[in-house]
Amino acid sequence: MEKAIVMREKLPDRRKGYTQKAVVGGHKVYLRTGEWEDGKLGEIFIDMHKEGAAFRAMMNNFAIAISIGLQYGVPLEEFVEAFTFTRFEPSGMVEGNDAIKMATSVVDYVFRELAVSYLGRADLAHVEPEDIRPDSIGDGEDESALDEDWKHRREGDLETARRLASAGYLRDNLYVLSAPKARAAASMVATAAEAVDAAGSISMVGAGAGVGGGTAAVTSVASMAAVASVASVSVRSGGGSGPKSERAARVQEARMKGYEGDNCPECGNFTLVRNGTCLKCETCGSTTGCS
Repeated sequence: MEKAIVMREKLPDRRKGYTQKAVVGGHKVYLRTGEWEDGKLGEIFIDMHKEGAAFRAMMNNFAIAISIGLQYGVPLEEFVEAFTFTRFEPSGMVEGNDAIKMATSVVDYVFRELAVSYLGRADLAHVEPEDIRPDSIGDGEDESALDEDWKHRREGDLETARRLASAGYLRDNLYVLSAPKARAAASMVATAAEAVDAAGSISMVGAGAGVGGGTAAVTSVASMAAVASVASVSVRSGGGSGPKSERAARVQEARMKGYEGDNCPECGNFTLVRNGTCLKCETCGSTTGCS
């Protein structure tokens, strides 16, 4: 009986992934992942600190072997079952990871992290996923009544976010935003998702349209990246408008011009400069107490 030949599926030259820094028993470990377009794990890289050249080389080649296995179709579940609970030094307390707090070895930590991030194996974590949520306050009856509706909306948001970010980095967690910020972020993500769809359709047309079509596809992808970037900046900065944001803008503008950033108590202009131990307004000439 002939055996089927398994072909290696290599990852694209530019792919998504995430970097997780942690400290295992006092030794820094950097885990870097690479994903296929559907979000499945396709490769890993392991870098360590305070180790000799031989140990680092062994860990690097171990990561390459795992990556080749993944690309030949070996399920991640098999690696997780084989390498979790392996015991050797360094081991002990884990710092820098929100779900894993103890590891019996570096290899045990790496595959616990991959199992939690890509397989949803909460049984290998030391912190329940519900406890990581920023809005987690208890398990009361009123909360459980809203839980199903919350999960339904959350899954839809996650599906949209996975198209733009690493599935392992998201780890099925979304941060809670205030109402104005949430509406702004949802609008930005929806616009970016539409740009992704437009980029795909234009690329198909461009394949038969020559150089002009290819240029249009590149332009669309660039537009999508710009929209996603704006969405990220908007959410981080608060994305709101009003007296506070307007005042903050004026303060920043004044400091860029060389002023102190405070407004004059007499005329209200942001033109105060240092005058000894006090401040002097260059607009009206008043001071904050000095002559």
